[in-house]
Amino acid sequence: MQQTKRMILAFTVSIAVFYLWLALASYLWPHKFATTRPATTQPVATQLADLIAATQPATGAASTPGNVTTTSVGEDSPRLRVSGGTSTETITLGSVGRGSPYPMQLVIDPLGAAITEAQIRGHHETVRKDQPYRILTPVARTRGDGIINSFETRKIRFENLKLEVNLDDVVWQLSELTPDSASFSVTVQTSAGRPIARITKTYTLPPQPEAPKKPQTYDLDLTLTVENLTTEPLTTILVQRGPVGFRKEDQRAEDRKIIVANWQNGRLNATGHLRPEIHDKTEIRLGSDEGASRVAWVAETNKYFACIMGPAERVQPNVEPAFSSVEAVELQPSNGSNEERSAVTFEFVTMPQSIAPGASFAVGFDLYVGPKSKKTFQSVQAYDQKDYYWVIKESFYFCAPGGLVSLMMRLLDLFHGIPPHNYGLAIIMLVLVVRGILHPITKKSQINMMKMQKQVATLQPKIDAARAKYSNDRLAQQQAIMEIYQEAGVNPAGSMLNCLPLLLQVPIWGALWMALSSTIEMRHAPFDGFWIKDLAGPDALITFRPVWIPFISHYVLGGPLSSFNLLPILLGISQILQAKYMPRGNVQAQQQTGQPDQLEQQRKVMMFMSGFFVLMLYNAPSGLNLYIMASNLFGILEQWRIRKHIREEEERLAKEPPVTARRRGQGEQPQPSRMQRWLQEKMKELQKQVEEAKKVQSQRDRDRDRGKGPRK
Repeated sequence: MQQTKRMILAFTVSIAVFYLWLALASYLWPHKFATTRPATTQPVATQLADLIAATQPATGAASTPGNVTTTSVGEDSPRLRVSGGTSTETITLGSVGRGSPYPMQLVIDPLGAAITEAQIRGHHETVRKDQPYRILTPVARTRGDGIINSFETRKIRFENLKLEVNLDDVVWQLSELTPDSASFSVTVQTSAGRPIARITKTYTLPPQPEAPKKPQTYDLDLTLTVENLTTEPLTTILVQRGPVGFRKEDQRAEDRKIIVANWQNGRLNATGHLRPEIHDKTEIRLGSDEGASRVAWVAETNKYFACIMGPAERVQPNVEPAFSSVEAVELQPSNGSNEERSAVTFEFVTMPQSIAPGASFAVGFDLYVGPKSKKTFQSVQAYDQKDYYWVIKESFYFCAPGGLVSLMMRLLDLFHGIPPHNYGLAIIMLVLVVRGILHPITKKSQINMMKMQKQVATLQPKIDAARAKYSNDRLAQQQAIMEIYQEAGVNPAGSMLNCLPLLLQVPIWGALWMALSSTIEMRHAPFDGFWIKDLAGPDALITFRPVWIPFISHYVLGGPLSSFNLLPILLGISQILQAKYMPRGNVQAQQQTGQPDQLEQQRKVMMFMSGFFVLMLYNAPSGLNLYIMASNLFGILEQWRIRKHIREEEERLAKEPPVTARRRGQGEQPQPSRMQRWLQEKMKELQKQVEEAKKVQSQRDRDRDRGKGPRK
């Protein structure tokens, strides 16, 4: 009993140390980022700068209503103004209604010519499916009134004039509107009204009808054009913002992140940054087109959805550089709450582009606004060329290798293709496959454990005698016990293999967890329709106001306690039953020694772990809980079958004729296995080392007795 208590205590301490390490790791080794790009300088166009300065109004003059005049060069520098439109009525592109040929619906605000809301087709806010999913939403500004919208063109800088103007708080003029596109424009002028440049911004939403046998695409194109309206060259830099308003999908942990994919020496590598990593930063450089590096795309994602933004038609690393940097920016809304203050986005900063008089310069972006779908990313040629699948596999970790996660996703899709096309049944079928593969290992380990327990029970008197004889010499004691095991043909290291089936299940659980978190088809997928309505979330039989339990909510539950979840409790009960019906060891030996054998210890540890599993998986996806519970239930049947086999084997040996026993006693022993031979060799080597160590120690003792002592 005392030994079992020590094992349970050691297990509890190990878990506590693990969670303490998770809490301290982020503080001990904070993530480090590269610094932002230094500002570049260009020679000033003297004639145009003098013209702007000459027409500059006196200090304190009011700007024209509806226009914005800003500068970032100093209080005494000349100012520019931006003229646009006057209508603030929003524009709608696309539709998510039944029969719509568009994959999404966009609401565009003329203020900043930005997207204030985006809804996507085929996905819904809740399980009730009464409202299309809003993937992009506005975010409140840090200071003052107003909101921040997606894809705002923040500013344009005239590098050779050392002037810049903001474009995100200007009302743009709607210049063209078709069912598939909308164009907006503004004009940068001197204070006297002389035009300098015209910026045109165009959104294009190509029709993409839904086809049952074809993967759905979610494409959106964005183009910015700068036209030089002066008689001198202009050198311009544009700052283009990405998406905002992504919401948290996973209640257990922060799932929103920014993922950047860069070509480094011709190879695409993607890196993800969770929002807490960016929280205390102002601008974080994610990549650039400097040297051999090229920015492939940048994405903002949550658990199931992504908005991917990259340079138009950039599918190869050997392209001309166009962007001096891509930076992650925290938005910090005015309400200051921890949930909202972590809202971030990213910004593309173009390299200085020289535009001749009367000429124009255009920069385009390819956008993907939709679900994180493995099928879509790997079957659509354009997505596969850009390797959009990185937004999914970037989250895979060492306990759940990408190949194993992909296999889990493939098997789930394969089993889902069988009528009645239910992912819950697909998970149960996956359990049967995994259990069937691991059954020979499980059966062999349990049988070996039973045999070893019986052998150890017969050797217990000799072991106790060896311990008493060498009570003051631990090395000699271990050597004597190993000799007893060797003479009896017992492999003490074989007991470690009994944990192999459970250890093999751990990466499968991790891979299934990642598959549930990465398969958009699992989101809102029901099992029965009235109890488990969403296999990707908790079963939530009864919901209530969230309750935050210190330490437990953060490190064990992975979030607040907001619902009564029955499935994790049933999982714990199934684990207790599985432990109860495990094969038992030698009961007679247990009664004689007063100590439980290894099988009994394993049973008690599993029963103790069942309570921990309930807490750890309480807010976990129902699909994962369903898998583990079904595995436990099938495990009970498997244990019953193994116990029956062991019982039949014992009865067969009991009825064996005595002549067989006499033949075995005459030396007809079974040949040792390769593992047994290897262990025997290791034991012989250890025995030699012990003997040599004893000789050296004896020689030192003799030298000390003679007064010589060891040489210095």
